[in-house]
Amino acid sequence: MRSYRVDQFEFDDPGTEEAVEIDVSRKSVFPHPNVRSFVGSAVSVQAAEKLPEPTPFNVVHGRAEVCRHVKRFASIEIPLDADWLTYRLATDRPDEILLVICAPGMFIHYHWSTSA
Repeated sequence: MRSYRVDQFEFDDPGTEEAVEIDVSRKSVFPHPNVRSFVGSAVSVQAAEKLPEPTPFNVVHGRAEVCRHVKRFASIEIPLDADWLTYRLATDRPDEILLVICAPGMFIHYHWSTSA
C-alpha cells in the first residue's frame, strides 16, 4: 500500500488549513482481495464492518475536487464520469470527507479535512 499525507502548506492557501490523506493499494489476493480488507487496513476494522451501500463515483458530491487532489498528490487520474463503486464512510464532522473508491485494479482511500 502507498500512502500520501498532505498538510496545509501544500495547498495554494495554507490559511484554509486543509489536509488530505490518500492510500492506494492494488487489488490482489494478498493483502487486499476485497474492499473490506482494504478499508480494514486503511481506515479501521470498525469502518470495514459498517460499509455503507456504494454509489457510482460520477454521482459523488465534490468529485471534481477529489479528482484534482488524487491527480496532484498521488498522480492517479480519475475521470469525472467514472462509474466506479464508491463508499462514503460515516463521519461526525461536517468538515471532512472520507471515501473509498474501487478503481480498476486498485482501491483508493481519500480523506480530506479542514480545521478552518
